[in-house]
Amino acid sequence: MRRRDVRRLLAAGTVAASAMLGACASAPPQLTPDLVARIGYQSLGPEMKLSDQMLTVWVPAPAPPADGSPPLSPEAFSALVAASSPMVSDLALVMARGESEPVNLAVGGPDSALAAQILLRAFRLLQVPVPYLRIAFVGKPVDVTELAATASMKRAALRFEMAPM
Repeated sequence: MRRRDVRRLLAAGTVAASAMLGACASAPPQLTPDLVARIGYQSLGPEMKLSDQMLTVWVPAPAPPADGSPPLSPEAFSALVAASSPMVSDLALVMARGESEPVNLAVGGPDSALAAQILLRAFRLLQVPVPYLRIAFVGKPVDVTELAATASMKRAALRFEMAPM
């Protein structure tokens, strides 16, 4: 092999290695409870008072459907899982405190549609407006429209933050 050929081979290898490293470095981080908390704090933190706290609500991925169950669309499956989730009533109790005191929530999970459905169902359990409730929802844009309208009806502040994909 000639010296010129060796240089070309090394240059090509360097370019390929740089491209692979660049691809690895640009991969988005996986959504975790810690990342949801950080995104929520970046969104709501600047407006929080020193005495305010932020709660992170992590909505875990649902278990896969049982064998033999009828096939459902992803939206229908999320609604079905949310309907039987004990998180809904617990979350509604926390959110209800927003009627009279500041409540800051960072909400997200690996299944954005499920996290949105759980929030929606918790909002629907609230009997009073919650003007001191502020939520940073970390998810997908497709899941925020109905959630934003429902939050507005309850006088809560909702900020949408894009989940890393």
